[in-house]
Amino acid sequence: MPSLFLYSGGEVVKVEKVPIDLDKRRHLVYDLDAVYELEQVYGSFAKAIKSVRLDAFDDTAKVLYFGLRHEDDTLSVAAADHLIDVTNRFEVIEKIIKAVSLSLPDSSAVQTTNQQTQQPDSLDDSGWEWDWLYYMGTVLLGMSEAVFWSSTPRKLFSLWAIHKRVNGWEETESPEKTRAQAWIDQYI
Repeated sequence: MPSLFLYSGGEVVKVEKVPIDLDKRRHLVYDLDAVYELEQVYGSFAKAIKSVRLDAFDDTAKVLYFGLRHEDDTLSVAAADHLIDVTNRFEVIEKIIKAVSLSLPDSSAVQTTNQQTQQPDSLDDSGWEWDWLYYMGTVLLGMSEAVFWSSTPRKLFSLWAIHKRVNGWEETESPEKTRAQAWIDQYI
């Protein structure tokens, strides 16, 4: 399958797969499907990643499973658990963190247009606004359901930034004018 490239703000954003040598060469990607499923299990994507950072062994296997599932639909959590041992545990954690960081959007590409849009790279403990993200991807960006779920958050928000720019939806007022207007609105 060819790699996908997106032009965003003068940079080329590539959907990156992080290679990891386990029972064989595999590749970690945290696409929207994986992020959604991790939120279902942990309550939020941030909690899932925090559990890996805390080196919780069972949680590391679950998060590994969701990152590998895109290329091996026969993989199970138990099978992913067997891929981790004391010799590769810290490497697995390091690769998971790298794959997560490559899957999340650049903060410069994420610009909120209303209160429903959340910045997924600010890993807080609340879940993402999935209804809005699905609407943004499938209706506003015209993605098929399969393309949406296999996209990384980075890809989705890069496309969204381009879509806003092409359609003239970007904020054109300076931050100073916006702050001044907010101050005036507060007192009027």
